[in-house]
Amino acid sequence: MSLWQTGSIHNRLILIALAPALMLGLVVFAYFVSARLDDVDRQMQETGALIAEQLAPTAEYGVISGNLKTLDSLIRGALDTPHVRSVEVYDQAGQLMLALQSVEQQLQPLPLQYFAADIQRQSIPLQNELYLLDAPVTQLDSAFRYLGQVRIGLSREAFDDRQEDILLRALLLATLVIFAALILALRLASALSSPLARMSQAVQALQEGHLDTRLTEDQQHEMGKLMHNINTLAGALQRSAQEQQQAMEQMNTAREEAEAANRAKSDFLAMMSHELRTPMNGVLGMLQLLETTELSGEQAEYVQIAGESTDHLLHVINDILDFSRIERGVLELEEIAFNLPELIHHSVTVFEHTATQKGLALKVSTQGTPVYPAVIGDPTRIRQILVNLIGNALKFTEQGSIEVDAHWRLQDQGRSIQLRCEVRDSGIGIAPERLESMFHAFQQADSSTSRRFGGTGLGLSIARTFALKMGGSLDAQSIEGQGSCFTLSLSLPLTDLQPDASSAVPDAQTGATPALPILLVEDNPVNQMVIEGMLHSLSYKVVTAEDGRAALDHLTHGEQAFSAILMDLQLPDMDGFSVYRRYLAYCDQQQQPPISCIALTASAMQDDRQQCVEAGMQGFLSKPLSRRALQKALEEQLQPGRGDH
Repeated sequence: MSLWQTGSIHNRLILIALAPALMLGLVVFAYFVSARLDDVDRQMQETGALIAEQLAPTAEYGVISGNLKTLDSLIRGALDTPHVRSVEVYDQAGQLMLALQSVEQQLQPLPLQYFAADIQRQSIPLQNELYLLDAPVTQLDSAFRYLGQVRIGLSREAFDDRQEDILLRALLLATLVIFAALILALRLASALSSPLARMSQAVQALQEGHLDTRLTEDQQHEMGKLMHNINTLAGALQRSAQEQQQAMEQMNTAREEAEAANRAKSDFLAMMSHELRTPMNGVLGMLQLLETTELSGEQAEYVQIAGESTDHLLHVINDILDFSRIERGVLELEEIAFNLPELIHHSVTVFEHTATQKGLALKVSTQGTPVYPAVIGDPTRIRQILVNLIGNALKFTEQGSIEVDAHWRLQDQGRSIQLRCEVRDSGIGIAPERLESMFHAFQQADSSTSRRFGGTGLGLSIARTFALKMGGSLDAQSIEGQGSCFTLSLSLPLTDLQPDASSAVPDAQTGATPALPILLVEDNPVNQMVIEGMLHSLSYKVVTAEDGRAALDHLTHGEQAFSAILMDLQLPDMDGFSVYRRYLAYCDQQQQPPISCIALTASAMQDDRQQCVEAGMQGFLSKPLSRRALQKALEEQLQPGRGDH
């Protein structure tokens, strides 16, 4: 790489300043040498011509007389003239009459430069008119006066020495000029590079984040202005950094406040979930117990309407909780085996009574290969999607029908199926420009729809989120006034595992009622009454405990044995997790197998489920309890070899 590319700014400035200095030195050198050499050549020409012209008249007599001895004596003295090495005399015919050389030329022949002069007859003025009339003056001058030529040879040695001396002097002068220019360049480079270096260091410091860097403005003109501009830029950057820092602090504060608000919202939802589900458990449980008693037709209708209203309220609460989980990013999916056609039929069966009351035809068809596929996925979330779609179709359809058409095909070389489930209705439909917005949270077709049909506007948003979370899609097509079609597409892996029991649990028990009672740990009197009533209706014996200490007394010091434990997680003295952990520790000390425990909670948060697993509990039920869900959970725990002691 060149010096220009690798050198510092100081060296570059020196190079910039030296360039014109070198050019000036070369110009001075060339001009001086050219002028002096021309002068030497001119002097040599003048000297040679002068000697020849002076010697020509001297040789006139010798040429006229033809006396070579006299001619020799007359011109030999010319050899004593400096630098004259040779003298030659030619007659009128151009014949060499005499040639003389100096001793130096004889000893060391050198190349000579010759100069010639004509030998002419000297005119003598006469007062004779006859002579003047003999011939014209021009003829006398041209023919009569020319006698011959004298030729002088001068040596260039002395002149060459003069030229060398001139060259040396010119070189010395050019060197002095260049040296002076170098000194000037160094001073100029130093004067420029010092402030430039300081400015470069200041800019580097600013780049590294030292925004308090400032330059001393000790320069004038453009350099001083540049320093001032750098200081102005540094001040602007420092102010910008301070403003950015303040903005970051404000953003952090806002983020912390938002996180605190989000945590407060989550805590509020968890608390409200418990506070809402606890009385809901009492209402729904009492209604279910009331259904098991003898009722008149009018009473049965009232109970049914109250139950449907309670189910609707519970559905709204569940939507809000699901939306909260989605916002927090804590939504988790299960991966279990289930029977796909059975799940679809059971999801539709739930709405048969509602469709019959509204005079609507509810149709379902399932087809595909294999005919009854067992797949891996989250049946709860798939059922929730279908329930949302069918529920919306029933809500917004006043006449006609709702059709659920599910079909699937093999893919991935037979390792999975592609499900396409369409829910079509003949309802009010949705305007094309509002169709996509229906999948946004809290959105409905318009305000009049919200007032007329009710609802939170979360169902479709939650359903699409579930579909996307499972790697599928949920799309819609609709014609306003004619109906809508919602299409769920999912890819589900096939499995050879035996699916779990059907979600439709029969009312009657499939096994014998255990002889040992069930320990119910519940502090709320209404919930105690509801759960006891459900257990009695299922022919189970019940022993109740109102707090954690009473439960531990029954389990560790009581004489009564139990077939299972129903444990509320929020107790007055300690939480249900701590109660069961202490019980498990007691069982380890006594080296006896523990009794299966089913957790009861009104929060229904995913964290509670995980804590139940970590605490060693075997089941989880969220309030409000349904009689069927309670029956199914107990049957799973009381299978032979599991919970019957």
